[in-house]
Amino acid sequence: MDFGVIDCHAHIFPPLAGACGFPDAATHLLHQQRAMHEHGNQPYRRASDNSIVTERGLWSATDSSVAGRRDGKFRVGRCGRFEWDIDGEAQYVQFLPPYMADMSAPAEVIVRQMDYAGITTAVLHNDHIYGDLAEDFSAAANDNPGRFIGLAQVQESWAWQDSEIARMTRQVEQRGMRGLYFTYSGLFRNGYAKRPSDPEYDAFWREVTRLDLPVFWVHRDGSPFGRYEDELADLELILQRHPTIRSVLVHGLPTARYADGDDRLTLPPVVERLMTEMPVSAELLYPISWGGRFEYPYAKSMHHFRHLVDRFGSGRFTWGSDMPNVERYCTYRQTFTYAWEHADFLNAEDRRAIFRENTLALFRRP
Repeated sequence: MDFGVIDCHAHIFPPLAGACGFPDAATHLLHQQRAMHEHGNQPYRRASDNSIVTERGLWSATDSSVAGRRDGKFRVGRCGRFEWDIDGEAQYVQFLPPYMADMSAPAEVIVRQMDYAGITTAVLHNDHIYGDLAEDFSAAANDNPGRFIGLAQVQESWAWQDSEIARMTRQVEQRGMRGLYFTYSGLFRNGYAKRPSDPEYDAFWREVTRLDLPVFWVHRDGSPFGRYEDELADLELILQRHPTIRSVLVHGLPTARYADGDDRLTLPPVVERLMTEMPVSAELLYPISWGGRFEYPYAKSMHHFRHLVDRFGSGRFTWGSDMPNVERYCTYRQTFTYAWEHADFLNAEDRRAIFRENTLALFRRP
């Protein structure tokens, strides 16, 4: 290898039971409870016998606003768990690896993990689960030159307001954030009252354009806006009005959703349009999404990976790990080697693009 590998999706965070940059711990906990309600890769379990629980008791099934939150004494546990009580019964989800005793991922630890896995630089995603962490990212980047690229964060439900636009600008111009993390799940704060494609948001997207920020988008299936493809259609409307915004689909394309019994993919029109007509790329992140169902090296994923590269070209993809979450399934180095060592259809130019240059090309700010 003659280049440094860049991980386009990683995290650092302080102990999660605290405010972690939010105004208070209660606001942080609100976001965490909503996230665990939506989380589907890991099952809910009873604490008494570790048996799987199928009922989703953290939030109302019919009210996606803050009012739909259920009181189950939801809390941040230890050793990778979020915990709560339903009818006096303790339940949990193993969201993080069990070794994370205090639910933190200090920059020093992640840098050592990167060294061990052979990773040069990591893009730090600023998700509400972990906090409002631009200040932490800035300190980590200053303490570890060349190792971290930080993303800014906003409250998506009212990102169109002047106060949120100004907050994003401060994170970029004063804290050195070089991109924006934007999750549609964050819209629960106002009950999905507005769509990010609504005209009210145009001032926000104009500022994103002025700052020349790439946007890392998180979409989900079954939100009040509809299916995953419906949220992508909303993104398409944004990019039609603000066509220079460079975009990344976080967690990658859900190819299992589009595969038949022989693993042939039929991608929906909105995916085809985004990936061919607009400045949109997608993460390659199979271990975090497939690790609960398949064993390393996720051989089945290579069929999907190859289809995507054949269809859209290697210039449309960035490799990422979702470290440290992914270590509930496999080691950090395995998140790299499953693709590096087993995607034999990639040539040297493809590898350099996917594992380095495509990510670097997203970030134009110094």
